[in-house]
Amino acid sequence: MLLGVISDIHLYRKTDRLVRALDALKEAEVLLLCGDLADRALSEQYVLLDECIRQRLGNIPVYCVTGNHDNPARDDSHFRKFERTVNPEMTDLTDESGAFYKQISDEIDLIGLNPEYHQKQFFFSQKGKQLDFLFSSLAVSNTKIHIIMCHPPLIEHNPLRKNGMAPYIVGEQNDKLQRIVDDAKHTIFISGHTHVSPHVEWDSTHGNLYINNGSICPTIDESCDTPRQGNVTSLNITSEKISVLIKGIYNGKIFYSETRTL
Repeated sequence: MLLGVISDIHLYRKTDRLVRALDALKEAEVLLLCGDLADRALSEQYVLLDECIRQRLGNIPVYCVTGNHDNPARDDSHFRKFERTVNPEMTDLTDESGAFYKQISDEIDLIGLNPEYHQKQFFFSQKGKQLDFLFSSLAVSNTKIHIIMCHPPLIEHNPLRKNGMAPYIVGEQNDKLQRIVDDAKHTIFISGHTHVSPHVEWDSTHGNLYINNGSICPTIDESCDTPRQGNVTSLNITSEKISVLIKGIYNGKIFYSETRTL
């Protein structure tokens, strides 16, 4: 199965970057959007996003999670309307906690987490019910590979991490989420938020893969003085291997390409 991944679209009025990103993923069978879709969380921005997706990719299945820009003042109502417009089945897939679960093939399932954002930190409300939902979903899953989408990265796999840096997700919940992922094994954890050039990390101890997907907006790279162009990720998953390809949306430059055997 070929999955296309985009994060941090920050759609405002212009669609040039978005159109290029979608065209770069025209072969994808499923589209994953990992937060910060609309820059101001305005209804018209989500309508424009929906129109672009349908014009470029037709009726491709779309699954998405919120970023802090999609949930200003803890109001994700416009995002939720978009989520159900672009994929009507989300009404049945979404748990009361706000997370969702979907088995997208015989061997792959997908869990979307939607933490809230306050004072520059993310947190799972209702005493972390989304994490309980994640744990219980993984416990009964019969699939070989699990994909978890969550806009903020875990602290251990944050490409911007520095000594003493506070995690994006509040401490105890960050640690609990990390334990769940470690115990699940064969998990692909997809995040965004950082706006750095894409970062990929394979955890051979637990058989997990972490992808911080950068942005379709220009991204930061400490190795050069000027921002790099935006990027998209293609994930090709079979029963034997996982292939990751990350490329720029303007000149098609490959930032990262690797295949691992399961």
